[in-house]
Amino acid sequence: MKGIVTRWCREDFSAIALIAVSYCGLGLLGLHLATLPGEVTPIWVPAGIGLAAVLLGGAKIWPAIALGSFGISVLFNPTPISLAIGALTSIGNTLTPLCGATLIYRFTGTRYPFQKASEVFKFAALGAVFSQGISATIGVSALCLGGWVPWSLFPPLWVTWWISNVTGVLIVTPLILTWATPGGKKNPHPLLLRLRRLLPELCGWLLLFSSVVVLAFWRAYPVEYLMLPLTVWAAFRFPKRITTMAIALTTAMAITGTLLEKSSFLRPNLTESLLLLESFISVIAVTTLVLMAVIEERRYAILALQQANEHLESRVLERTRELSQANEELQRKELNLQEKAQSLTLTLQELRQTQAQLIQNEKMTSLGHLVAGIAHEINNPISFIYSNLTPATEYATDLLDLLALYETIVVEPPPEIEDLAEEMDLEFIKDDFFKLLDSMKSGADRIHQIVLSLRNFSRLDEAEIKSVNIHHGIESTLLILQHRLAGFYSDELERNSPPIRIIKDYGDLPEIQCLAGEMNQVFMTLLMNAIDAIQEVETQQEGIIKISTGLLGDETVEISISDNGLGMPLEVQRKVFDPFFTTKPVGKSVGLGLYMSYETIVQKHKGQLICCSEQGVGTTFKMILPLRQN
Repeated sequence: MKGIVTRWCREDFSAIALIAVSYCGLGLLGLHLATLPGEVTPIWVPAGIGLAAVLLGGAKIWPAIALGSFGISVLFNPTPISLAIGALTSIGNTLTPLCGATLIYRFTGTRYPFQKASEVFKFAALGAVFSQGISATIGVSALCLGGWVPWSLFPPLWVTWWISNVTGVLIVTPLILTWATPGGKKNPHPLLLRLRRLLPELCGWLLLFSSVVVLAFWRAYPVEYLMLPLTVWAAFRFPKRITTMAIALTTAMAITGTLLEKSSFLRPNLTESLLLLESFISVIAVTTLVLMAVIEERRYAILALQQANEHLESRVLERTRELSQANEELQRKELNLQEKAQSLTLTLQELRQTQAQLIQNEKMTSLGHLVAGIAHEINNPISFIYSNLTPATEYATDLLDLLALYETIVVEPPPEIEDLAEEMDLEFIKDDFFKLLDSMKSGADRIHQIVLSLRNFSRLDEAEIKSVNIHHGIESTLLILQHRLAGFYSDELERNSPPIRIIKDYGDLPEIQCLAGEMNQVFMTLLMNAIDAIQEVETQQEGIIKISTGLLGDETVEISISDNGLGMPLEVQRKVFDPFFTTKPVGKSVGLGLYMSYETIVQKHKGQLICCSEQGVGTTFKMILPLRQN
C-alpha cells in the first residue's frame, strides 16, 4: 500500500510540475504579445491549458495552475506590487478552470465535450464564455487596485482580457484534449496509416491554406473567411487531431499577421482590430468543432445502425412488433443521414475538382517528358541519316565520273553491259539519283526542324525562370499544331475542315525572363481554342489566326492571339478563366486549360491575361508580361 501511495504521489507531482512549467512558460511568451495597458494579450494560451488540465486530471491539478500563474509574475516583474497583483490574478486563474470544468461535466456528463454538437455548444458557453469572466473580473480588478491601469480603462480592458481567455480556451483546450484521449495513445498506427493514405490530399490542403494565409494575413486582402471552407474540409476528411491543429495553425497565422500589421483585421482603433481578430478566431473554432462533433455523431449513428440491424436479424421471427418500431426509428435516422449525405456530396465535389486539377498538372508534366523523349529518340537516327547524305552524294558523283570515263575509253562495250544498261535505264538513274538524294536531305531537314520544335516546346531543361526568345516558343507551338491548322484532326487522314491561315506580326522583342515550358503550354492552349472556335463556324469564310507581339513601354511586352471564330457572349467571358468551366462537349475538355494559363500568366509571371470577344466577329486573348521577373 505504501508503494502504491508513493507512486501515486510521484506521478501527481510530475503532472503538476509539467503543467506549472507549461502554464508559466507559455504565459511569459504571451505577455510579449501584450497590446493594451496591464499586459493583456490578444490570446491567453494558459487559459486553455488550465481548463484542459482540470478536465483531464481533475480538481487535484489546481496547485499546478496556481503555481504557474504566480510564477509568471515572479519571473516577469518581481516587484512587491507585481507579486501582489500576481497573487490575486493566480486566484482568479485557478478558480476559472475549476468552475468551467465542473460546469462542463455537470451539464454534459463527460470530460471530453467534443463528441456531440450540443456538447460543443455547452463547452463554448460554460467553459469559455461564462467561466472566463471570473478570471477577467479578478485580474482586471487587481490591475486597477495595484495602480497599473486607471479604472476608466476597466471596461475595454475587461473585454479584451475576457476575449483573449475565451479564444485561448476555444483553440488550446480542444487541441490538448484530442491529442490526450486514451484511444489515440493505445494504438497510434491507424492514425499514421490514415495520414499516409491522405498525404496527397493533405498536401493540397496545405497549398490552399498557404495561399489564403498569404492573401489574408500577409497582404491584407479581405478574404480571411476563405479559411472556413478549409477548416470544414479538414473536419470532414482528416482525423480530429489534425483538425484541431488546423484551427490552432489558422489562429497562429492570423495573430502573427495582425501583430505585424499585415492582415485584413487592421483598423485605426487597436481594440477594434483585436475584436475583429478574436471574433474571427472564435467563429472558425466553434464552427469547425461543431462540424467535427456532427461527423463524430454520424459515425456513432452508423455504428448504432449496424448493431441494430444485426439485432433485428436475430429476432425477426419472434419479435415482429419490435422490428416494426425499430424500422420506423431507422427511417427517421435515414432521413437525417440523407441530409448529412447531401452536405458530404458537396464537399466531395470540391475534392474531385481539386483532384482533377492535380491530375491535369501531372498530365502536362508527363506530356513534357514524353515529347522530350520522342524528340531525343528521333534525333539520333535522323542525325545519322543526315550526316551520311553528303558522303553518299560524293560517292555517287565519283562513281558516275568513273562510268563516264569508262564510256569515253571503251567506245564499244560488250553486249552484256549494253543490255544491262538498257534494262536498268542507266540514263534515267543518272538524272534522277541526285534528285533522290536532294529529296532525302529535304525530308531529313524537315524532321530535324520538328525535333528542334518538340525539344523547344517541352523545355524540360528550363524549369526555372530564364531569358528566352518568345518567338521561338510560338513557332514551335505552330509547328506542332501544323496538322490542325491544315484542317486535319488527330490521326485522321482526310481533311475535316478548311486550312487556317496564320498572320504573324512580330515586333522586335528582346529576350524575356519567364518559365519557358509553361509559357509554351499557354500558347498551345490559346491556339487550340482559336482553332476550335474557327472550325465551329459553319460558313465558308477563310479561317484566320493573327499573332502579334510588341513592346509596351520599356519594361513590358504584349502578345495577342486573335481569331475570326464565333466569339463568346458576355456571360461566358465572365467565367472563361474559372476552373472546370467549359463550353465544349463532355469528354472533350475538363475546363482547366484557360484556368491554368491564367495562373501561369498572372500568378507565376505577375502579368495580365485579358479576353476580348464579340459574337460573330471573333476573340482576342492578350498577354501582358514584364520583361524581367523580380
